[in-house]
Amino acid sequence: MGIKKGYLRILALLLFTVGNSVFAEDIEDTQVIDELNKSEAIQLDEGFELQSFGSCEDFETVMGDYMKSYWKNNQSRYYRGGPILYMEDDMVMESVADVEESADSSLQSKAVWGAVASDYSETNTQVQWVDESDIVKTDGKYIYYYNQEQTSVYIIEAFPVSEKKVIKKIQLPKNMYSPVLYLGEDRLVIVAGGYSDYNYAAKGYWVNRSSKTYAIVFDTTDVKKPKLLKLYVTDGNMTNSRKIGRYVYLISTNYFNIPYYRFTDESEIEFDAKDLIPRNMDISKTSVTTKQNLTVKWKKFPYHVSGGLVAPCNEIEYILPDEETLKKYDISPSYSIISVIDTLNTGNEVETKVIAGNTSEIYMSQTGLYMTDYIYTTNDFRCGPNMRCLLPYYSRGENTLIHKFDVSGLQINYADSTIIPGNPLTQYSMDESGGYFRIITKKWSPEMETGLYVLDHNLELVWSLTGLGKTEDFKSSRFMGDKLYLVTFKQVDPFFVIDLADVENPKVLGELKIPGYSTYLHPYDATHIIGLGYDTFENEWWGTQNGGMKLDLYKVHYDRQCGDTDLTTEEQKKCDTGDYTGIIIEQVATKTFGDAGSYSEALNNPRMFMWNANKQLLFLPATIYHNYSQTDYRRKDFFNGMLAIQIDPSTGISEQFRVTHIDMVGIEAKRLETCEKYTVQSTKDCHTLIGGGEYCAPSSGYRYVPSYCYADSDISEYIAANSWNFRESFIERAVWLDDVVYGLSNAQMSSHNMNTWVSLWNLLLK
Repeated sequence: MGIKKGYLRILALLLFTVGNSVFAEDIEDTQVIDELNKSEAIQLDEGFELQSFGSCEDFETVMGDYMKSYWKNNQSRYYRGGPILYMEDDMVMESVADVEESADSSLQSKAVWGAVASDYSETNTQVQWVDESDIVKTDGKYIYYYNQEQTSVYIIEAFPVSEKKVIKKIQLPKNMYSPVLYLGEDRLVIVAGGYSDYNYAAKGYWVNRSSKTYAIVFDTTDVKKPKLLKLYVTDGNMTNSRKIGRYVYLISTNYFNIPYYRFTDESEIEFDAKDLIPRNMDISKTSVTTKQNLTVKWKKFPYHVSGGLVAPCNEIEYILPDEETLKKYDISPSYSIISVIDTLNTGNEVETKVIAGNTSEIYMSQTGLYMTDYIYTTNDFRCGPNMRCLLPYYSRGENTLIHKFDVSGLQINYADSTIIPGNPLTQYSMDESGGYFRIITKKWSPEMETGLYVLDHNLELVWSLTGLGKTEDFKSSRFMGDKLYLVTFKQVDPFFVIDLADVENPKVLGELKIPGYSTYLHPYDATHIIGLGYDTFENEWWGTQNGGMKLDLYKVHYDRQCGDTDLTTEEQKKCDTGDYTGIIIEQVATKTFGDAGSYSEALNNPRMFMWNANKQLLFLPATIYHNYSQTDYRRKDFFNGMLAIQIDPSTGISEQFRVTHIDMVGIEAKRLETCEKYTVQSTKDCHTLIGGGEYCAPSSGYRYVPSYCYADSDISEYIAANSWNFRESFIERAVWLDDVVYGLSNAQMSSHNMNTWVSLWNLLLK
């Protein structure tokens, strides 16, 4: 008799609870749950290499069989209901017209390039020469910034510092979201997600055409009069992007929108190939009159419009499991679409690669793209005799499918695939060096641990190092040349240094145990590492809880290790207590900012980590809370803005300066107005209680009065409690040009001299 999964989980939970209760060990009986947890490994018969459809007929046959199997094994997930709504393509045409007309109208007249800063910030990226997108970019003279409140890209003249003016404000269509930017070679590229409200489902499409990915290319040779060169639109959610030289690589994910709820039998599932393939549209500027075919509201524009299916049937590559495997996997049908755009010669067609599969994290080098997809299995499984797998046996739980593509300009070619145990944490869990691909993953089953896998150029396993940080959570990692720095955490932060010089024998060189943990690691120099993360403390329930935001500076002593006879007294003590293991990894300096609740987006988005190595300064947009106690979430102080932090091995970590964009004028009056309703004349309404004592009813009529209304509270407590109302003034990014640092929020841009911290000017962004 079968047992439903939900009941099995409840049973397991109950038995776990009993096993950890007051019952003595000799009366515990776990044979039921042990039996239920037993699972014979399933042998898979399908490989993990991508295949191509032979024709549209082959596409319809293979995908039809797949959808029938998927429907049969997932019927309970579907219900009868109406279709989803999508957007008409004509709206894209109108958007082009709007952007074209907006771009032609300059706020200032003739552009003069002039001087450029000799030193200016760039986006913090993982791989040199592989650019990553962000909401702010600078070319040394102009700052390009996407303002969410205004849904516009601002182009601001910022160098020399005496020039402070908005010279262009490019309004983006309302249906675009989360725009990010690229710069280079007189090009501004805007990449964004989008949505549509046109009823494509009613037209018979079985792919989700409501989600869109946009790429807009402007010629900024005359930055004050940018010219729209290309608008590219493809079906699918914008997942990720990179830029190498003149080429932008977009990755979109498009989920199938198959109306399973309409079917009562698998024989009803019939479709045409064109209804199951995503579409795209390419609108490029052209001076050739005969190619100009864009007309909007009877007005002709100098653009050529082309579009259709993102790829022919026989160019779509896929991995589709058999019916038995479908029963074991939690797989939702989807496409991953790779679009390659030539930003210099925008007349070139956009090259696309389409895979029937999902994409989670990516890693990209100058010559290779690695796309990962998480796979969850409820059973252990082993690969069949003719399958090329990394390992012969995989445990139940989370595993990762890796696809590798060779990249060269517009060309992107499939190379190989494999599957590995566990899941990578972020893009920084992966790296390519010397022809080898290295990846760190976390496994939950049979127990939590972290593993390192080194693969060759064919994705064959060269070596692995597993069992790192057992029972501990994987928090961050950073590959730097032939070294790997790794952080796991349970109650303390084990900081590992792993030597990868011998790819066939990676080994742990040393380990440091300290409180707290880092979520991002950044190179300082050859022997020093910066860690950004959280301090931690033990709460009243004996659990470990995040405290304030923490910065650490570590020094790795490759020439000193536990067991040496010339260690200092402190080093020997830490070796004896187990805080040091192997080589000496020293916490040179540490500094905590605020209490529980303090954060910076850079904790999870390294592109915000703006490190000026020449001045040893870190510019960090942050929100800092100070509480009345560690376990009391009543805020007594609040700050949002940009921190300037000096990090020096000889002097430690020190805050040099902070700036906020929150305007304090009138805030005290708002607090008084807010608290006025709680103020009444004190008239006691008291009654003597039987047995003695007295009860007095609340005089204000309110059961709760905010603590920021108390006479002993500071105005910062009011701001903290109402911080969301000030979000327009939250500083989002920092950039520098020579000796001037700029803070950017949706409300304004501020500038300060980095040598004196004197405020130079503020520019309102309206």
